[in-house]
Amino acid sequence: MKLHFRSNDLEGQLWQQRTADRLRRALGRLYGLVARIKVRLDDVNGPAGGVDKRCNVEILVHGSSPVAVSATARTWQDSVEAAASRMRQRVVLQLHRVTVLEHQPSALVPARAGVVTPAAGARSLRRLQLD
Repeated sequence: MKLHFRSNDLEGQLWQQRTADRLRRALGRLYGLVARIKVRLDDVNGPAGGVDKRCNVEILVHGSSPVAVSATARTWQDSVEAAASRMRQRVVLQLHRVTVLEHQPSALVPARAGVVTPAAGARSLRRLQLD
């Protein structure tokens, strides 16, 4: 797994190891599936203060499309925490979508459609679970 880290703020650069550790803990057992993580910490309006500490995270999981999340808060710690929890939720959702589409039984595909897209099959699967 590769970690790419960038920050436009000196204090943000000091958060590199803490951010990597927090993202690793947020992913838990999914960490082994990660190919690459890009993190960018930015102080949006510089020394003016306020809610301006932004954490952008892009994660690439093997066999899936990239997932990107962003969080803005008053402190670096709050922005990293918020981005880490959002990232975990999005990665779990992305992996669930990939799993559902790969293992979709052909009986759940709508019969009247000439060409079936993966999204149409997933909608019919959700419909059957709700009934």
